[in-house]
Parts: sequence; C-alpha cells; structure tokens
Amino acid sequence: MARILSLDECPVSLRNHLVRSLRSLDEAVLLPQAERRDDTGTFKNIVFRLAGNEPEVPISIFNANWFSGVSAVKVSGAFVNRILNDPAARTAALAKLRDSIPSETADSSLHVGPALDCDDSDHDKTEWTAGFDSASCFVGLFSADHSTAPDPTKRGMNRTHQTTYLVCKAGSGIAGATFHARLLAALKKGATLEDCLDRGEPGPAALRRVTMAGSRNRARILLMAADAFGAPMLDTVPDTSSRGKYRCCVTSVDINVNSIRKIEDGVSRPTYQYTTAVDAGASQGLVSLSNAADGVVLLLSSNGDVRQILKNEAYNAIPCSSTRIASDRDLIASVVKEYKEAKKDGEQAHFDHQFLQSRFVWKNRSFPGMDDAPNIEPLSLWGSHEAENYLSRFSRELGVANCQVVRLRPTAVCLAGVDSSKLRPAVKSILAAR
Repeated sequence: MARILSLDECPVSLRNHLVRSLRSLDEAVLLPQAERRDDTGTFKNIVFRLAGNEPEVPISIFNANWFSGVSAVKVSGAFVNRILNDPAARTAALAKLRDSIPSETADSSLHVGPALDCDDSDHDKTEWTAGFDSASCFVGLFSADHSTAPDPTKRGMNRTHQTTYLVCKAGSGIAGATFHARLLAALKKGATLEDCLDRGEPGPAALRRVTMAGSRNRARILLMAADAFGAPMLDTVPDTSSRGKYRCCVTSVDINVNSIRKIEDGVSRPTYQYTTAVDAGASQGLVSLSNAADGVVLLLSSNGDVRQILKNEAYNAIPCSSTRIASDRDLIASVVKEYKEAKKDGEQAHFDHQFLQSRFVWKNRSFPGMDDAPNIEPLSLWGSHEAENYLSRFSRELGVANCQVVRLRPTAVCLAGVDSSKLRPAVKSILAAR
C-alpha cells in the first residue's frame, strides 16, 4: 500500500482515490487545500514521490497542463500611477491589453507555446506564438500596500509601501500537450518513468524543453502586457532556445506547477517527484493564488527578498491555488439563470459588475449567428474558488512563518475567456430566452 501523508484533514474520497491509484512504493504528501476535481479527475496541491523503475505508473494522477505556473516582475513609474488613479486611462489600457494577448479560448485555430521537438542543440525548429493556452490564464497589474523598512538594514523603521507587480499565469502550450500525449502513450505500453524520461520516449530532451516552455511563454506575454500598458522597457534577455529570435522578460518570480523531476538524494532506486503544487526546488520565489477577484499571495523573505530557500516536510512545496468550491457545470447553470433573470429585470447579471468592469477584461470566442451574445464573465469571477486560507493555520508547518505576506490585489487584469465548449451552450440558452 502506498504511503499517504496529510498536513490537514484528508477527505475520505480523496484518500480512496490515491490508494487505488498509487503503487506500493509510491508516496503522496497532501498539502493544505489538497483536492481532486471529480469532473476532470485532476489533483491539486499534492506532492507525489514515484518509483522510477517500476512499471504500471499511475497515469491518472498526471495533469495535461505540464509546467504551468506564474511569473511576475516588479514595476514602477508614471504609467502605474496613471492606471491606478485615472479610471479612463485604466479602461483604455485594459482594452489595449485584451487585444494584445493571443488566446486559444478566443481563437480555435490558434496554438500557443513552443513545440516540443527541437534540433540537436535544443533550439526551436519553427517560430511560435506566445499567449493564453487555457481558460485559467491571466496577465495584468496587481498592487499591494504592505509594511516594510525603506532599507533592509534599518530595523524598527517599517512603514507602508505601495508595490505593483506585472503578473502572468499561463502554461507550456503545445509543448505540454505533446509531452503529455507521448508520455502517457509510452507508459500505457508498460514503460517505467526512467525509461520515458531518461532514455526512451519522450526522452530527456523533451523533458528539458517542456520544463522551460511555460516560463518562456509567460516571459513573452509579460513583454506584450508591458507594451500594452505603455510601461518603460522591462529588462530582457535573448531567448537562447530560439537562437535569439525572441526576447524574454527577466522575471523576479517564476513558479512551476505540475512539474516532474528526478530526485538525486542518494537513494538506490530512481525516484521522481511530481508536484501539483508550487515546487520550491523547481521555482524562483513563492506565490499562491487566491480566488480571481482576491488576487495573488506573494511570499517574501524576512528581509523582503523574492529569492529564498524553502525547507519543509512536504518536500519543500506550498499550495499553488485555493480550494475549488463549484464545478464548471454548476457555474454555467448559475450564470445562465442569472443572465435570464437580469434580462427580465433590466439589471446586470453579475452582482459585482461595477468592480469587475473597472478591474478586468476578457475575450470570449464569438460564434456565427450570435453577434448579440452577452459577454459572459470568466467562470473564475463567479465563485469557482474559495479565498486562500492556509497561511493562518499552517505557516509554521510549511516553513513560511517568518515570511512577509504581500497580498497583491487585481488592478488592471486580462483574463482568458470562458472555455468555448461551455460558452456556446450557455450563450444559446440565454439568447433563446430573449
């Protein structure tokens, strides 16, 4: 029987799924807010230690969104004050931002992210487009007022500072999808993880490519967003994997989720760590997501540094996202009901419409014959996730008790739209009721 450890109370259904999925030599550590989505079968906020030389790998635990994550860079200047203080300037900047970011949710023919295949030097073979690869992506400005000293060497002089970050959440696109398909195909034929990732298919070169694909995609999206906001040129470096064809933003924060890596800890048998949370060993900085309207939680060291070393008993990981409290199916039903009732009463469908319009933009896919379709808000703005709640209870166990907690609130953010497979029937139902 697999070894299962939990920092918080573990639901019986989640434990049963893990017991049925894992092999006797495997291990799972459940972080706070750990869960399994019944509608998709995906796991969140769990760290898996998998035997690398054993067949019958539990493929049901793998998420197709390999190496998705969050990247951020600190920004300042006149453009920040203009967007924060001038609603008209913010509205114009949001409109430009929405039109600047390619999104697979809005364009069915678009494929974003670098390809998995490369030449002998790990360089791209073809050009690629950066953009949103799922409905959970976003990019924009997030601001916070937090207490810190003007000089880290001066104790007892803390005061409130306003901080603004340009933050992007996106995945690895084509590279992640291709890696997922090839890995599962090999595992279903009886291969071990060591066979797949060290010498066979998809192979070590594919693993290197997919490991960097999400970070490369986000780094280019951040540059697009900065240009849309009229920000001064961010620090950039050549994207070496493209032979310098593209430039990437130098990020101060870059976390990876749904990552896999080989553990070199002197154990005789090969072991791979698959993390559906923030793996500090494969990330730069520490970030957790709250619900969409609440924002992002950035954890700084005690002296205010983004870079820090995390050590805890959960294999140096922290939760990446808050608990999901409603399925997409339930949310769509609720959204359709609200839009139908709003049409009768002549009111806005979303009760928090004014706040959302002042802070967020999104681009839904358009359908032929539905030109008057309502611009339905992304489901993340309809209460899909609970607010972050683990830091107040488990900061000591997770090794972040001495960290500065900076809660970044959305100021001007572009979200990916509603997934087209869910949007189309919702729009048809709303239009039929008119």
